[in-house]
Amino acid sequence: MKILGKKSLSSIIKIFLWILLIICLLVVLIGGIVVIKEFSYFNTDNTLRSLIILYLSSIPASILIIQFIGIFKSLENSKVFENQNVKRLKTSYITSITMGIMYLVNSIMLFLSRAEENWEIVYMFLMYVVTLVFLIFGVGLIVLLEIYKKAIKYKEENDLTI
Repeated sequence: MKILGKKSLSSIIKIFLWILLIICLLVVLIGGIVVIKEFSYFNTDNTLRSLIILYLSSIPASILIIQFIGIFKSLENSKVFENQNVKRLKTSYITSITMGIMYLVNSIMLFLSRAEENWEIVYMFLMYVVTLVFLIFGVGLIVLLEIYKKAIKYKEENDLTI
């Protein structure tokens, strides 16, 4: 299967990302309604804070998905080395690191509140794992961004010499 162009892997991934974006936006809409409607149900500070942080993290997640849709759209159009992808990668690493920091703050606050229930301890451990995933992903995107900038520079130099 080809990677670039119409009917390629990038076009399939782009469709999947659109579906994921719709799900994420539904979480933002429905999640906000649930938090407001069931506000009194969440009787512990840990539960409410964790729910709010998870809800708020869907906003940068939506931005991250939109950036990747743009990247895969340019791959579908065979426009690989363009400066717009550099901007998209920069926005992607910022949102990824933002999400990692949000989850880290949640985990630290849960730890400081001396989580005692089993679900809180498991949730805290999972938040540390998710934090590491997003922070490492963000750093990986920074490295990819720098490699991408160099590739664009070399391509432009190569285009000038021909």
